Amino acid sequence: MTAARRFLGFLDDKMEYGLIIIFYTYFIVIIVLEVTLRYGFNRSTIIGEETARHAFIWLSWIAASLAAKYRIHIKIAYVEHQVSQRVQYYLNYFYNILFIFFCIYGIKYVLPILETQYQYETLSRAAQYPMFIIYLSIPIGYGLMIFRVIQNMVVDYRDMKAGRPIRKGMALF
Repeated sequence: MTAARRFLGFLDDKMEYGLIIIFYTYFIVIIVLEVTLRYGFNRSTIIGEETARHAFIWLSWIAASLAAKYRIHIKIAYVEHQVSQRVQYYLNYFYNILFIFFCIYGIKYVLPILETQYQYETLSRAAQYPMFIIYLSIPIGYGLMIFRVIQNMVVDYRDMKAGRPIRKGMALF
């Protein structure tokens, strides 16, 4: 296996996990620090609260991508249990295409906001970093979800051609 394939495999398997761990660890450390400062020393920092909130936003969008990868995002599955396996595959394609359109629609409406934040060089109130970095989490999150859904559609197509049963949502751990 080439180094490039190993690297791409690593990104495919571990990218979201690594980013989630980084953002979640930062979020927890800052919140514990802020609570300690507030209740232990009667002081707090606005920067910690703000950056923790922004880390949580990034964490949420990356976790949504992971949910799409493992097919554990919200969907209505009642109909799937009432039809044949082949129809289940077609329903999955239909749901996935709708999900992709939803993601594209979300990207379409956040891009003008992102552009405005970038154009006017809007800064966060306390930490004074560019706010477009926070808004960038939305199209990146939607883009990762689209990528993961297309990945699942390719797997479903191969499984359908091979006659394998349809894959359901998988456990994360």
